[in-house]
Parts: sequence; C-alpha cells; structure tokens
Amino acid sequence: MDFENLLKAVIKAGQSLADAWLFKMVVALVISTVTSVHGSALIAFATLVFIDLLTRWIALCYTHLKDCGMENDLLSCILDIPKAFKAGYINSNAMKHRFVGKIIVYIVLTFMAVKTDELLQLSGETALILKVTWVYLAATEAISVLENLRDAGVEQANGLLDFLRSRLAVLVERFKQK
Repeated sequence: MDFENLLKAVIKAGQSLADAWLFKMVVALVISTVTSVHGSALIAFATLVFIDLLTRWIALCYTHLKDCGMENDLLSCILDIPKAFKAGYINSNAMKHRFVGKIIVYIVLTFMAVKTDELLQLSGETALILKVTWVYLAATEAISVLENLRDAGVEQANGLLDFLRSRLAVLVERFKQK
C-alpha cells in the first residue's frame, strides 16, 4: 500500500467515525456505564426502587379493594392498579417524583462513598464506605418492599421482614467491628 492509498483509508476511517458521532458517543457511554461496577449498581438500585414502587401500588390497591368491599388477594390487587389510579388511590405524579428522587439520592450517596473510599485508601485505611452504603440502601429498599407486601396482605412478608431485620443487625455489628 502506498502513501496515497493509506491517506485515503485514514480519511475514510475519519469520516466514518464522524458520521453519527453523537449516537456513537451515547452508545459508548451507555455500554461503558452499564458494564461498570457503578453502572451495574445503579441498574440494580433502579430495579429495587421500581419494585418498591410497584409493591407500594399493590398495597394501595389492597386498600382500594378493601374500601370497595371487594376481594383483595395479591392477583386482584395487581389487576386493580388501573382502577386505583382512576379512583385517586395512586398518584402517578407523586410516585414519579419519589422514584426519580430516590435514584438521584442514590447516585449522590454512591459518589460520596466512592470519594470517601478514595481518601481512605490514600490514607492507608480500608475502603468500605461504598460497600456499607450499598448494603444499607439495598437493605432499606428490601425492607420497604416487604413492608409494602405486608400492607397488601401478603402474610409471608412478616416472617421474611423479621428475618431480614435480624440479619441486618448482625451485619451492622460486623461492620462496627471492622
């Protein structure tokens, strides 16, 4: 290959990179975020918050069905979601702000924990703030989901809620000892 053909190939490659550069940049950002540890944690937290939101809706539907004197088993509660919206038991605007607000708080807390851990590592200490923060946030979401299910009449939620709280007490003691 001579210099002229090499130059043409380089120019063509540059033009190919420049085509749809914004789309390519966004795709690269999404892929790198999703595959990173922090991106995976963000997706996990968003999923937990969504499950919390969904179980809250189910608990509100349980109340709606109970107030209407209708059967309020779990399946009935799930199927009642559109009717509960129409009846005003579920306020989508408040729920939307709650979901987005939690995600923003989780991002801020994760950023704070990462930076704190960096400072701990620089000072020769064990970096565990991020781990503690993520465990705490995940545990509070899990407890909230179980409380919502309990409020929706799911009997098994009480036992699991007690078990989770006791296991978390053990974890807290373990972190205190480190």
